[in-house]
Amino acid sequence: MPRLSIGMPLYNNARTLLRTLSSLQGQTFGDFRVMLSDDGSRDDTIKIAEEFAAHDCRFTFVRQPKNLNYGNFRFVLNAADTELFLFAPGDDWWEPTFIERCIQALDANAGAVGAVTRVRFVDNGQLTKQSRGTTALLGSVAENLATYLREPADNSRMYGVFRTSAAQNAFPKNNHFAFDWTFSAATLLFGTHIELSDALMERETTPTDKYIQYVRRDAGSALDRIIPLRAMTASLLFEKRIPVTVQTLRALAAANLEMHNSYMRAFHPLYWRCFGWLLNRIHWRL
Repeated sequence: MPRLSIGMPLYNNARTLLRTLSSLQGQTFGDFRVMLSDDGSRDDTIKIAEEFAAHDCRFTFVRQPKNLNYGNFRFVLNAADTELFLFAPGDDWWEPTFIERCIQALDANAGAVGAVTRVRFVDNGQLTKQSRGTTALLGSVAENLATYLREPADNSRMYGVFRTSAAQNAFPKNNHFAFDWTFSAATLLFGTHIELSDALMERETTPTDKYIQYVRRDAGSALDRIIPLRAMTASLLFEKRIPVTVQTLRALAAANLEMHNSYMRAFHPLYWRCFGWLLNRIHWRL
């Protein structure tokens, strides 16, 4: 039984997949297995994944019979039966000591549930920025949740090494917009998050406005468009049962208002021109 399971949900990752797989293969910590799960790719992702798995027995390839969307993350996570787990997107890559350093940090901190290094964002081979979404969260559960929810940022912390049981319990039961924020927030119910000071992971830069487009794709109703984090909020409060404190409620309210502002500014500019100043003022007060 290896110590670490790595889950890689794939969808049209042919351009970057070989680089991603090679960087995992080159890790100084090799006691892992990787599940590659394709979610209906239309490029050469399947061919690359199958060929790679055929030459390294630690890599297993699965092709989903129907598109799971965010459920593909749930699939690879639920398949894990090891002590530790890592989500590995098909367009990211890691320095050779990434996994080893994260596991060492968890071994040295029994109260921690996740560990991640700092992360660099890259566009066409050029560094664009350093992630703001990996900061350490070392306080109480309520303090950590409030701090995280006030600025989930790019949520790169989701791609650190987690204790598997906590990760499986934290993952939301239903697909929804910002499911990754739900996951990271819910893991804080089980322990703290460690940030290593070295940047040992690279992620491809995704334009911010692309995420706003996902609101319309993921929304189950008009209300979910207007309040994009409604489902996330319900999942945290009623499914995961996070502590209901003034801190957490204010942080949730601020996050909901900020995402509402972003959506209305993108898709309803007249509304935004009329009420944006008021919404910004309310958000500032929260």
